[in-house]
Amino acid sequence: MKTLHWLMITVATTISATVVAGAVTAGRAAPPPPAKNCPAFGWSEGLGQYLKPDAAFPTSDTRTIPTPDCAFHQWSWEAFVWATALVKDQGSGTTVPRFMTLATPDELLGNTENAGAPKLRPLTLAARAQVFHGMPGFTEGAGAIVQADGHMLVAQNGYPVYASVHMNQTYFNTARKNLIATGGYQSQPADSSFAVGDAVFKATWLRLDQGQSPPAGAYTTQAQVPVLENKITPGQITIQPVDGKFVTVTVALIGLHVVGYTENHPEFLWGTFELKNNSPQTPDNTFVPSASRSDPKTYTLYKGGTPFSQVNVAAVPGANRPQLRLDPATQKLTPMTNVVLENQTGGENQPNGVGNIFAITAQAQGFLTKLKSPQSTFASYSLDGTVWMLPNSYNLKSDQTSAVGSVNLANATAETFVQQADNTPIKNVLNCFLCHNPTSYSFQDPPPAKLPNRLIALSHVLSVGSPYEVPNSISGKLLMRPDPFRK
Repeated sequence: MKTLHWLMITVATTISATVVAGAVTAGRAAPPPPAKNCPAFGWSEGLGQYLKPDAAFPTSDTRTIPTPDCAFHQWSWEAFVWATALVKDQGSGTTVPRFMTLATPDELLGNTENAGAPKLRPLTLAARAQVFHGMPGFTEGAGAIVQADGHMLVAQNGYPVYASVHMNQTYFNTARKNLIATGGYQSQPADSSFAVGDAVFKATWLRLDQGQSPPAGAYTTQAQVPVLENKITPGQITIQPVDGKFVTVTVALIGLHVVGYTENHPEFLWGTFELKNNSPQTPDNTFVPSASRSDPKTYTLYKGGTPFSQVNVAAVPGANRPQLRLDPATQKLTPMTNVVLENQTGGENQPNGVGNIFAITAQAQGFLTKLKSPQSTFASYSLDGTVWMLPNSYNLKSDQTSAVGSVNLANATAETFVQQADNTPIKNVLNCFLCHNPTSYSFQDPPPAKLPNRLIALSHVLSVGSPYEVPNSISGKLLMRPDPFRK
């Protein structure tokens, strides 16, 4: 779940895969053509309505059946503009992107008054406890230091890339009724679901060193991040947050998932955006993890010249790969991750689909560029792609094979290590529905026990405070003693 796009379709600059002396270089290539009348006439000018403080979340793009491919990607940009519209908190007067005023997972299990209501929220990243709900010391934050597959993306400056989750009020209310930790999931009917207008957003954040310049065009803000420690047990070392200990740092927004329930689509539409120059990108279905291929340019998450055989590689415990290590004094980790976006537009499989994404992005970025700063900052982000299912087809057996659109969609900052469809249970099909589907909590081997399929299981916030939540830590073999980090 990208390219450098054009302000006009006829004059285009994009990152393309051109092999020159064994290297993938930044080349100029004309974009493939979009479908006729894509984007719709006057569409980009209409994006301004989603910047209003009281703007409704977009839901009507999919009202007409069949819905053209173009409409789904237009929706992704509408949702992005809605989410990143700068709004003023009435209490403090602080201006932030709208998604940062939405509820985060830590509120789902709390008893705060008006829980889930829009308001300014301090950004507290990776605060998840090592214990479950109801146990002493349980805490929950807005996100995590590991990705959904349990691996950690380590930026070029040695810090982990953090994630945060943000829900609108109606999504929050439904999720709260269906939490596994409180028994709501287990007691609700199998067809319990969300409703039109429900929306959730997942952001990825790059921590900056003190005095470090952010990536060009990035939105930055202050966040609390946990101090990390090495917990050593017999034969194992775990990198985890220190309970209750945080530092305030500057973070840059480098990725954003936009996920919303629109008319006729209870599976939600799933779109994803990245900051330009996060990493090299290869056109759909052309990536080769070869030692003879590389990009000479340095990107935010990629050191120029790194062979593609060494990108998107997780430090896996027990594998023949470098052990992930934390220096507690500097709070930095090694090895760093070099990242490539393997499918530039998520394997878009509809006629003119790739061209539609390019053309829509070009118009949307052109619209945002003309706005006053700092709102114009968000012209620096590009749509990777959008994935959905056939209208009103979502059922208890739906999975990634039901996908339409960007069927191999991944965001290089959030799904770094699972971009190759060959590595998934079903060859050449990888997208959001691989993990977000009715079986989300029914495939684990005990413990914990398997839970029944539910339509609502596509939401992973339902696992907050339960054994089904991805641990906010990463473990490996203890290689040396007593101090595995002594040089």
